[in-house]
Amino acid sequence: MSIVLAHRLRGFHSLLEMALKDERARPRPDDRTVAGIKKKKLAIKDRLAVFGGLQAPPASH
Repeated sequence: MSIVLAHRLRGFHSLLEMALKDERARPRPDDRTVAGIKKKKLAIKDRLAVFGGLQAPPASH
């Protein structure tokens, strides 16, 4: 994996983290939306880990 792709994936992971925080801050967060965001974040983290040697972003709850 190129460094550029890893950087972009980390950036997308950060955007998803912000979307997750926004959704959870709503008065009634949509469980499906939260689950979808988490699934996308995990897929990015897994993709970064597969290519080894590249630090995946820190896990968040």
